[in-house]
Amino acid sequence: MGRLIANATVLSNFIIIKRLDILLKAAVKLCTTREVIEEMKFCIERGVIPDAEFSRIEVLEMSSGEREIFYKLAEKLGGGESSCIAIAKTRGFKILTDDLDARRHAQKFGVPVSGTIGVLVLSVGKKIISREQGNYLLSEMIRKGFYSPIESLDEVL
Repeated sequence: MGRLIANATVLSNFIIIKRLDILLKAAVKLCTTREVIEEMKFCIERGVIPDAEFSRIEVLEMSSGEREIFYKLAEKLGGGESSCIAIAKTRGFKILTDDLDARRHAQKFGVPVSGTIGVLVLSVGKKIISREQGNYLLSEMIRKGFYSPIESLDEVL
């Protein structure tokens, strides 16, 4: 998948099933933003998601040009989504998000988009996990609150 920047929706889906390792293996280089890490820590403190180790995810800071894009997007989106799109746009990254509004805004900026399903499909394709494991993990994510457009990876594999 190349250089990926992940927002909280995708990170949390892998964290709630305690399989952040799959996301890390699927990405050539996984990064996120300080804004996303702050959102994740807030969710951990509130008990929404289990504690997670973020040390293997590069945390990026926005340049002044990226901040300009961020402020425009932040009028419509959250800080995590806005920061990821701003960086993805200027640095040529693909964004990982399941948030429909964020996906639409990213696409308007010409930023390639994928999400949780895409990561699971890629992981099966790279033989990081089996199709059966992918389906099980997806069902666990759904059971724990992920609103998935599909019920099984068999629908897209």
